[in-house]
Amino acid sequence: MGWKPLEAPRMKFEAGEIVITPAASAALEACGRCLEDLLLRHRGGDWGDVNEQARTVNERGLVERFNLQSSYALPNGQHLVVVTNGGRTLTMVHLDARAE
Repeated sequence: MGWKPLEAPRMKFEAGEIVITPAASAALEACGRCLEDLLLRHRGGDWGDVNEQARTVNERGLVERFNLQSSYALPNGQHLVVVTNGGRTLTMVHLDARAE
């Protein structure tokens, strides 16, 4: 699926505190991408490159307050994972574990 242009989606949930690992921050910077764009996609319900089962869990999680997970491919082939906890108090951004 790759990176999509920013389109100001309606926010479906609060992200809480944002924590990004140094490796994820460096990957975004190296690709000229901005964390805010990634978070707008995540909070707008664009789950990126997750499978259909994860999409279904995320959609249910919006209502039942499960953790929400997105994955986004960067132009260099790395993937960033974004996870917001069920309480919507914390969002973590990190490189896919296979890349770190």
